[in-house]
Amino acid sequence: MRSPASLRFPGPGLSVVVIEIPRSCSHSPSQRAANQHVSFGRRSLFIIRLVATRSWQVRGKHGRARAAATRRSSGGHAGLVVSRPKRGENEVRQNLQIQLHPELSASVDLTRRVSSIGLAVAVGIVYFVAARLSLALLTKPEGVAVFWPAAGVSAGVLIAFGSRARWPVVAGTVAATIAANLSGDRNLWSAVLFALCNAGEAVLTAWLIEHYFGSDFRLNKLRNVLGLAAASIMGTAISGVGGAVTFRLFHSETTPILTTWQHWFASDGLGIITVAPLLIELASASRDRPPLSELVEGALTVAALALVSGLAIFLQSELLANVGPVAVLFAPLLWLAARCRPAFAAAAAFIVSVSIVWTTTFGIGYFGNPDLPIDKRVVAAQLSILLVTLGASVLAALFAEIRDKRRLAEAALHASETQRYLIETERLAALGGLVAGVAHEISSPIGTSLTVASTLAYRSADFTDQIASGQVRRTLLVEFADGCRGATEQLVANLQRAAGLIQSFKQVAVDRSSDDRRAFDLKVATEQVIASVRSRLLKSQSSLAIEIASDIIMDSFPGPYGQVLTNLIFNAVTHGFTDGPGGRMLIKARRLGMDQVEITFSDDGSGIPDEVQRHVFNPFFTTRRAEGSTGLGLYIVYNLVTQQLGGKITLASDPGKGTTICMTLPLRAPG
Repeated sequence: MRSPASLRFPGPGLSVVVIEIPRSCSHSPSQRAANQHVSFGRRSLFIIRLVATRSWQVRGKHGRARAAATRRSSGGHAGLVVSRPKRGENEVRQNLQIQLHPELSASVDLTRRVSSIGLAVAVGIVYFVAARLSLALLTKPEGVAVFWPAAGVSAGVLIAFGSRARWPVVAGTVAATIAANLSGDRNLWSAVLFALCNAGEAVLTAWLIEHYFGSDFRLNKLRNVLGLAAASIMGTAISGVGGAVTFRLFHSETTPILTTWQHWFASDGLGIITVAPLLIELASASRDRPPLSELVEGALTVAALALVSGLAIFLQSELLANVGPVAVLFAPLLWLAARCRPAFAAAAAFIVSVSIVWTTTFGIGYFGNPDLPIDKRVVAAQLSILLVTLGASVLAALFAEIRDKRRLAEAALHASETQRYLIETERLAALGGLVAGVAHEISSPIGTSLTVASTLAYRSADFTDQIASGQVRRTLLVEFADGCRGATEQLVANLQRAAGLIQSFKQVAVDRSSDDRRAFDLKVATEQVIASVRSRLLKSQSSLAIEIASDIIMDSFPGPYGQVLTNLIFNAVTHGFTDGPGGRMLIKARRLGMDQVEITFSDDGSGIPDEVQRHVFNPFFTTRRAEGSTGLGLYIVYNLVTQQLGGKITLASDPGKGTTICMTLPLRAPG
């Protein structure tokens, strides 16, 4: 039997697909164990995410979802990989190829069609209303609206929702334009041509934005604001040619075609610059909702600005005649831009623009002064709208960039502090391991010395009793002297070994706890580091050999060098020898010319997969986080080698055969 399948479409941006398939269609046991998103019982649940609104393909047949599971190196978890279309295919696939059964395909098609039809109807209604209001104010004798917010409706929706909304927006725009023109004094042919010009204008503007700025377009950067203005200019300039030619052919043969084009260009351009930012930012705010405090503050400020704009625009006074109503609105616009997201500044600019158009159309207030000719009032209104919308958008973008940079700086500072803390913790942990290792190493010679000393003390007391009893013979005296000689030799040897370990520990500990620079023998320093970690090697049943000449003297930092070797050894023991009782490691060094030395650390462990090798020096990258690894060991190695020691480091690994890390260091460290 075919398993039931369900698709969930949370909105216009298809984001989640849930498919139920039988257990027999699941992946291999290893993949099932790795994938935390798949639960197995009587049925298996696969969740395939379609990121943002990009186009992804899912192919299946008879209940089988053909998706490859791959193991991610960083965490060892597996996920479902869905093939993504090639670059340039920006539309979401209209025919999502999930062929589970005919009923599901029909349900998907129905849902998609209903969504597209609903969007087309919504765009058409809003476009028609905006167009009819704009047609109330026409220039004479050109007969072109001086403000066309409907252009901003179509372009804004298309930019906000992406290319998947292209045909619904085109259909709604065409239908609304034809209806609005036929309800006036236009004929069918001119209405159709005007509709095509308006739809092409929106498509071209949105295409330019998506091509140069991507699908996730927001007005939180100055370059994005300028890009929207440039795309609006391009789109309206080209559509204006078609509109002017159409108007010349069907309505007026006396009006200069350049004049008609200028009015079309200005009205549509203002419409896009005024309305599109509001729709774009509202769509962005719906995906990333602002906090309640910002929402309340922005709404109250917008309401206050609407009241101020009403008083400034609708009333006439000598003060406003001198400074202009737009200047009065600067303070609340600045407040909105500095405190809130660009969506609130776009809403404020839209309200002010609508107020200006309303008063200009019906002869009210400052822009409806009957003493001024209509053409001068129209130009003043257009310039005011342009200043308000561009000024608000630019200010909002600048402050948004400042807020984003501040957040990034705070996040970077926090990450840097956390990283320094973890690195210091790692160094202290390594120093703690060093202390434990040296303590273990010292316990052996000290224990032997204690045993020899106690035995010698017992034999001395026994020899004293024999002397007191008068039973001392020559043979007994010789035997006692030989025993004392052997005991003292053992004591000296073991105590010298302990003293050497303590001296090595003191030198390594001083080097590790400070970053002092000094001249040191590379072989001696390496042997001291190996001695401090020998207990860890014995515990892991691993061996470590060195091949270093005795004449390599470095003027560098022995502490960081010891930290590098310790991290490399522990990394090999932890990650390289997980499949067996231990392995072999080798440290080699040779001169490179007169001023450099090449140090290689190699092991015969399990190696590193190719997909992991490029990440091994990244901070916090580890494949054994569940076992407590922090992912900072090789990151610390890389930083110490390349920065403090002034060298270079490379890694070569063959899975199953081992890993080799090569360091090229200057004999005299920089600084």
